[in-house]
Amino acid sequence: MQAMRRVSSNVFVELYFFGCNPGFLVTRDGVVLIDTPQQPIDAVRWRERAVEHGPIRYLINTEPHPDHIRGNAFFPGVEVVGHTGLRTRYLEALPDITGAERRAVLVREDPDSVWLYNHPSYPPNPPTRLFEDELTLQVGDHEVRCIHMPGHTSPQTTVYLPRERAAFTGDNVFFQCKTFIQEADPWQWLEALDRIGQLDVDVIVPGHGEPCDKSYLAEQGQIIRNWIGAVEDLVSRGLTEDDAVKHPLDVQSLDPYPIGQRLFAMNESLDARNVRNLYRRVRARQAQGAAR
Repeated sequence: MQAMRRVSSNVFVELYFFGCNPGFLVTRDGVVLIDTPQQPIDAVRWRERAVEHGPIRYLINTEPHPDHIRGNAFFPGVEVVGHTGLRTRYLEALPDITGAERRAVLVREDPDSVWLYNHPSYPPNPPTRLFEDELTLQVGDHEVRCIHMPGHTSPQTTVYLPRERAAFTGDNVFFQCKTFIQEADPWQWLEALDRIGQLDVDVIVPGHGEPCDKSYLAEQGQIIRNWIGAVEDLVSRGLTEDDAVKHPLDVQSLDPYPIGQRLFAMNESLDARNVRNLYRRVRARQAQGAAR
């Protein structure tokens, strides 16, 4: 199902693919893509929608999770822009992107995509135009700013479009759907939310959920603080990591939102992964503080 939405004069977003929210900017000199659909058939359909508006000039990945990068292959010949750490993660993920296990999942869940999987016309397409802190692209009369904002992942990138007063945050924002903290540095994430709040934007395109505005950033930050506080409490009570994972939490009070965009298969394991990640980071932060 496609439900492309225009969120500013020249920015379009697809909200209901299986996975993330891919989007694109239309300029007089072509199209700039932000992230790609993870299902092969969706990626091909998205490419066809994009090229209706002109040639594709760049593809920018906001983060290295599979639902944002698996579709890169279906934009052959397009220069991919990403943080240096994102390229490393893409190459590490190739067994998942191209492997037999992924094909078996498609056979079971998305048979329309199977014929496209590992098709010779669609080889892997990792980022090749790399940056560390920030990269600005000039495309037509639009400035496209790629800003490194680690949080949800280490290479996390916000794509800021000043003329459109819009920003794509990737999964640094989950609008009214469950927040994934399974590998995040939560304190960096809170700093990233502050930085996003300083951008001159009317529209935020989150990694998941409906477009929103900056008023939601406080709630997103509170969900992260809720998780930090819950795990800090488990650590302070002397629980081991395994015991902390088994300890019952009122997750609904930490994050009231359901999982979104057909990522249901991860629902049962996500809370445990959030706790494991945060437990290790809380302990490490405490150890650093004690060493000072």
